[in-house]
Amino acid sequence: MIELKNVTKIYPSKAGDTLALEDVTLTVPDGSAYGVIGLSGAGKSTLVRCINLLEKPTRGQVLLDGEDVGAAKKKRLRELRRSIGMIFQSFNLLEQRTAAANVRFPLELVKTPREEAKRRVEELLALVGLSEKADAYPSQLSGGQKQRVAIARALATSPKYLLCDEATSALDPATTESILQLLKRINRELGVTLVVITHEMKVVERVCTHVAVLGQSRVAEEGRVEDVFSFPQSEIAKRLILPEALRSAAGEGGPKLRLVFHGETGNEPVVAGLARTCGVEANILFADTRLIDGKSFGQMVVGLPCDEAQIAAAKRYLTAHNVVFKEEF
Repeated sequence: MIELKNVTKIYPSKAGDTLALEDVTLTVPDGSAYGVIGLSGAGKSTLVRCINLLEKPTRGQVLLDGEDVGAAKKKRLRELRRSIGMIFQSFNLLEQRTAAANVRFPLELVKTPREEAKRRVEELLALVGLSEKADAYPSQLSGGQKQRVAIARALATSPKYLLCDEATSALDPATTESILQLLKRINRELGVTLVVITHEMKVVERVCTHVAVLGQSRVAEEGRVEDVFSFPQSEIAKRLILPEALRSAAGEGGPKLRLVFHGETGNEPVVAGLARTCGVEANILFADTRLIDGKSFGQMVVGLPCDEAQIAAAKRYLTAHNVVFKEEF
């Protein structure tokens, strides 16, 4: 388990101090895929670099399985870092090494026996679907293939945690999808805990089980993805998560409800039911459907008549049919 306790990071300079993180506290459960989202400059990359101490927090603690990483001596810190793999937006491959040699590099650093390292490299290249590219150099690989090599390299020392810093930002949509599927497989089949830094909502929706929203260097809110994405509480989360069309529909005009559908409730003819059963003529102002962690998730904003009795009848109907809703008056 990864724990950040009251982590603050300040970058001093002659022009004045820059506050990158302020009093950040969060817990990444073992086996989870934990997303961290926020606008540029929110502190996302600083946060992930504090986890493996590429950046040392100005204040606060980072704990791995209860052990304070910041208090570790050099030898122990090297050991702890072996349990943490990391992949970057720019891949960071060694251009003069083949794909196989790039994956082997971390094993050479820890003096893994040659035959054992050879077997491990073959296993990892097969895992990421690049066995036939073992002798190819980075210049001969596509962006998606480079990222797959980077993922294989990050897994070389069998880490418990994999930190992903904007790992798909440089990739096209089709390649992004394939990388996200690979990360999901690594999380679910190998049990590797993921920390996914991104500004893309679809990345969190496709891969993550939990999410923290950063705003102005602080955690604005956190929780399970389906809960935070269903009803974001903070203004920054609403801005990041809710489509502009939905926010516009929910913020103007008369009384309205935002409905959220999960699983079986997604098949309910809600608007028809309101009219037929309750005599409430609801106007659909916005609707969309998306996949979150492989499950269907839908939301709709409906306008209601300016009549308290009809509004109360609509709420009773929705409650009886297990449709989650929030008033947007």
